Amino acid sequence: MMAIIKVKGAGKTVCNDFESANNTLARMRGLMFRARPVSILFDFYSEGIYPIHSFFVRFDFDAIYLDSDFRVVEAFESVKPNTALVKPTKNARYLLETASGACAMLGIKPGTALEIL
Repeated sequence: MMAIIKVKGAGKTVCNDFESANNTLARMRGLMFRARPVSILFDFYSEGIYPIHSFFVRFDFDAIYLDSDFRVVEAFESVKPNTALVKPTKNARYLLETASGACAMLGIKPGTALEIL
């Protein structure tokens, strides 16, 4: 079954399909060692500060942190390969890693509500 993430109420598609990173191994791998970008939704199961890095990632990507209500709390645009630390300052339950440029193109910023269809 294909799942779509959209900007709630705007009809704008963030991604047409995504992988779920809902276990330790999937969260550790993320986008590392992939030949091309994919969208990945990380579920951390509780809100907290979840820093990431982009070692072994071959392309830029956007990192969108979401709260339990799927509202954006922080968005990092065009994270470069081999970035040592992307550290949010606000608590989040989810992280959506998606194609670079999605935030700019869709106007995604703190406060934006997303939804899974």
